[in-house]
Amino acid sequence: MTEDVPSAATDGKTLFFNPKYVELLDPLALCGLVTHELLHAALQHGVRRRERDPGLWNISADIVVNGMIRKDTAYTLPEGGVENAVLAHLSVEEIYEQLEHGKVKVPALTLQDLLVLEADAHHATSGCDHLCGEEAQRQQRYWSAALQQASAVARRNNKGFGRLGLDSSRDYKGAILGRLSWREMLWQFMVATPYDIGGYDRRFIHQKLYLEDIVGESVDVAICIDTSGSIADRELGEFMGETQGILNAYPQIKGNLFFADANLYGPYPFSIDAPIPKAKGGGGTSFEPFFEWISRESGAQPLCIYFTDGYGSFPIRLADANVLWVVLPGGLESTKFPFGTVARLG
Repeated sequence: MTEDVPSAATDGKTLFFNPKYVELLDPLALCGLVTHELLHAALQHGVRRRERDPGLWNISADIVVNGMIRKDTAYTLPEGGVENAVLAHLSVEEIYEQLEHGKVKVPALTLQDLLVLEADAHHATSGCDHLCGEEAQRQQRYWSAALQQASAVARRNNKGFGRLGLDSSRDYKGAILGRLSWREMLWQFMVATPYDIGGYDRRFIHQKLYLEDIVGESVDVAICIDTSGSIADRELGEFMGETQGILNAYPQIKGNLFFADANLYGPYPFSIDAPIPKAKGGGGTSFEPFFEWISRESGAQPLCIYFTDGYGSFPIRLADANVLWVVLPGGLESTKFPFGTVARLG
């Protein structure tokens, strides 16, 4: 208990409650408040914020936890809480993207209850204002086990928070499974199975990337960059930079590069020895021409990487290929991609 916070808050390690505020609440509202702060900590909302705006992130996290409380308990919530029933099923990251890019009106935040950790010696030297490094990993393991155990008990007794099963919550999955960067996801695509690993690849040690060898001399890819009218110059520049980054990090990659709006431009050779050509496009968006080319022209099906915001027409039939969609912040909701794996830039 402390009067340093107006009502309640958490820094990811400790829950804080103002005794004068708490004593005014009825039992159901008090249970709702405690559950709210506990979920912030358990779902690691402080750690997952990273460099995002603290206020907007707090609003996004409040929408998630208040939605979970409404869905899975009979508790009430103190007045002034942020709620949005339409967005509540999404992960915090997905809600943040929609709010940040103006897809949804940003509600007012009456109380910022996700606190920044006071800087200790480690955080001061690392520049990290939240749990990070080994401490963050330890907390993730602790909360992962705690959440799964609590959910199992609640389901067995059909009583209490988690009785409907937390496995269906996208934010729960985001906290427990973590969010891989798209480069990490690309690496997983490129390494077929654990039995294909040949040891550490010393070519990358100077970059501090201790990557395992990929079996074979090269990896065949087909990369398509969305150049439709919805992609601004800054975003196109980011796509081009990430494409060059693939070559820098994975020089064994070779294949074909395309640009696409409603039409397909290419293929252009894609390898460490071939310069990236100037982008073409600027019209409407269709993903169909690229996958039609893949189905028609390519021999052994390549790994397909598609940089896009996700807004466009998809092919009716799934091409027989591994597809990694690399999507801009604020792009199409992940569940609306009809096939493939979705990774997010930023």
